[in-house]
Amino acid sequence: MLTFLNRIFVGPFYARNAGTFLVLILLAFGFLSGREHKALITAAIGSPFLLSLVFVLWGLYLLKTISFVWQELTAIEHLFLQTFWLVPVPARGLLWLAIQSALLAPVIAYAGWMVQIATLYQKWDSLGAICGYVAVLTLVGAWFNDYRLRHPNPDTIRLPSLRIKLPYELFFPTYWLRHEPISLVLTKAFSGLLLAGVCRLYPTDDYDQRLLLIGLLMAILGHSQVSGQVKAFEQRYLLILPNLPFNWWQRFGRYALTYGLIWTPELLILLRNCPVEVSIYYVVALWLTGWGWLLVMHSLNYWQNILPDRWLSGAFVSFIVGLLAIMFGLPIGAWLIFGWITAWGYWYRCFTLSGSAGNS
Repeated sequence: MLTFLNRIFVGPFYARNAGTFLVLILLAFGFLSGREHKALITAAIGSPFLLSLVFVLWGLYLLKTISFVWQELTAIEHLFLQTFWLVPVPARGLLWLAIQSALLAPVIAYAGWMVQIATLYQKWDSLGAICGYVAVLTLVGAWFNDYRLRHPNPDTIRLPSLRIKLPYELFFPTYWLRHEPISLVLTKAFSGLLLAGVCRLYPTDDYDQRLLLIGLLMAILGHSQVSGQVKAFEQRYLLILPNLPFNWWQRFGRYALTYGLIWTPELLILLRNCPVEVSIYYVVALWLTGWGWLLVMHSLNYWQNILPDRWLSGAFVSFIVGLLAIMFGLPIGAWLIFGWITAWGYWYRCFTLSGSAGNS
């Protein structure tokens, strides 16, 4: 039974968020040495404020796992799981605890490292707080999951709503905000904080514009799962879309507007935190470059059925290649032009070939 539940909840959860986990790992362990990371943990276990910030991040991650489990429990293809509540309560509780522990594996692993350092410095209060908080996270997650299983259609209070006719470009952003808010918040928070942090590094030392390009590359990869979410949304709710009489540039333009809306907060963050040493035109070009490369990822994912592990491998290879290109001084103009031409050309080629195949 546990193996079966792992294939429904644990495996798909990590596969769907593979891009986000990759970027977090590269940020945490690729740019910080072991000594620097240990220093951060030491500061956290010695400061209640910093430790509380860590706990807040872990709580947000818990909400993401709960949101995913609730979504899977209500999916049409998983309605048979409603019979799971017939399993005796003790056995069902243990199964939910095992599932929630697997979903919280990154948090538990990091907490284990913090416990090791807390033991080394004899910070027994921090050690107890970390262990207790992780246990509470696991128990709360298991309880919420079981509650949703027992209440698949909970009573809700209906408030008066304003009906607005949405254009197509707002379909997915609205769905993302209403039905996957944790994914939206984590994606935009990671990207925004990363770009703001990179901008604020400039006054502390002598950096060139390659630092901003590296931050942009990581922010783009932080959105690597969005193209898959857009595709899954359309395959579930907009099955008629491929049959509508739109030509290639109309479809491409609509997706460009959708991703432009998704990418707009990054423009505001870059303009707000623009370093004095960097031209405002360079910052705008940086944002346009990110917009184009988001469309590249969308085009690749839209026209191909790429397995999650291959998508993860591709994201990792793209990061390495992009980092080398930045280090060798590839200018922002080349990134901007190549990204938009690649997105436009690949979309046009695949649309033309699919149209020819359909006519034949």
